[in-house]
Amino acid sequence: MIVQAKPRSLSVKARRLRREGYVPGVIYGPQVKTPVHVAIREPDLEDLFKHITRSTTLEVQVEGGETYHVFLKDIQVDPITDRFLHVDFYVPEPGRKLVLPVPVKLVGSAPGVKEGGILEHVHEYIEVEGLPRKIPPYFEVDISRLGLDESILIGDLKWDDDLRPLHPLDDPIVTVLPPKAITLEAGAEEAPEEEGPAVEEGEPEP
Repeated sequence: MIVQAKPRSLSVKARRLRREGYVPGVIYGPQVKTPVHVAIREPDLEDLFKHITRSTTLEVQVEGGETYHVFLKDIQVDPITDRFLHVDFYVPEPGRKLVLPVPVKLVGSAPGVKEGGILEHVHEYIEVEGLPRKIPPYFEVDISRLGLDESILIGDLKWDDDLRPLHPLDDPIVTVLPPKAITLEAGAEEAPEEEGPAVEEGEPEP
């Protein structure tokens, strides 16, 4: 994914930029000597966030400057208007591992659900540690063969030395819970209430 940005002078107030349809942002990282302040068209950001996750590698092309390979670090949103206020991009150090949450995308239909089971998506994100080039934008998990009381575990995904999960391998990502039902026997009647001992006529009750 490519993002076009223009350099931003700190003398220009962020409020003015937003009125002009831009969102202020900053690019930084261990190998960026001085943070790069930029402005990005708001419609471009709105479209971008429809297609990326926090673990998607992006290219930010700064007009008249460099192109940076980044991850989305932070996004500030106005709680009332839902408009973007500021965006942070992080440039990772090549060869150094990062820790990021990677979303899980379920594909297919689980046969166990058709049999009355309940699909439980246990891990919607998997925290991973890995080299930037190895971190995927999401994990695709096929549930089309998942039956009743069956699970797909974190250990079922492919891992290597360059990418590892920060959860136990036997943690379920998704499982199909069997339906909970209580069946009453046909014709069963409620048990009669207990009665006290019979009292002979003329005999006082205790």
